[in-house]
Amino acid sequence: MARDTRTRIIEAALELFSERSYHEVSVEEIARKAGVSKGGLFHHFPSKYELAKAVFFHYLTQWERELGEVMEKADGPEERLRVLVGAMFDFVSQNQKLYRFFLEFYEESLKRGEWEEEWREMAERYLEMIEGLLRDAGVENPRVRAFLLVSLIDGFAFDYLFLDGNVSVEEAKRETLRMVLCR
Repeated sequence: MARDTRTRIIEAALELFSERSYHEVSVEEIARKAGVSKGGLFHHFPSKYELAKAVFFHYLTQWERELGEVMEKADGPEERLRVLVGAMFDFVSQNQKLYRFFLEFYEESLKRGEWEEEWREMAERYLEMIEGLLRDAGVENPRVRAFLLVSLIDGFAFDYLFLDGNVSVEEAKRETLRMVLCR
């Protein structure tokens, strides 16, 4: 039963953090939405920050699992790269509020001076995955291009979220793949 309560709390927090700023959402609101007492929430998560971390990992793990399933069905490294790039751009465009929460949580982690090693490990894991796809697709300088691809998508996300997206998502996907694959 504790797992069910924990999941309800995470889902309630995700919904509230996606609607408003992390700093604007109170622990009381999250507890109320999850149908637990404030003490019950703190039984599972010692702080709002730890809850935000659990929300982040819960969603990230879910997204990685779904992405992995779709990528497994893709035929060959180039198609897997297309699926990955499409999923990354689609995530930004279809989950704007959630992506803002992720950015806000990242900023909060940096302010606290916590979690730097975990962020590096996560970033390195993604870079290595993309580098492997690029290498398998026969792309030159796969490490550099993996880094540039991630940077390009981060820049797109910023533009899309804060500058009203000057480029369509489909156009961005197409041109990104052309640039990365040199085609």
